Amino acid sequence: MLYTVVSEYDIFLSDSKKRNYADVSGGKLEYTGSGRNRKIVGLFSTDPKMYLCADYEPGKRLIKLPKSDGPGMFI
Repeated sequence: MLYTVVSEYDIFLSDSKKRNYADVSGGKLEYTGSGRNRKIVGLFSTDPKMYLCADYEPGKRLIKLPKSDGPGMFI
């Protein structure tokens, strides 16, 4: 049995997609695309409050990569 915040699909399924991650204060964002076409795919955090933050919703556009000490720019 695994106790982890990472989805079992990310652990056990292998695919050839390159995954992009950005550090945010309290966790990591997974996103696809590049430049102004970045979209959030998921959030990895042990802080439940981060999952309630609208800035980290899957599907939201990520304009600028966040710095590890603060939020990025979202649309």
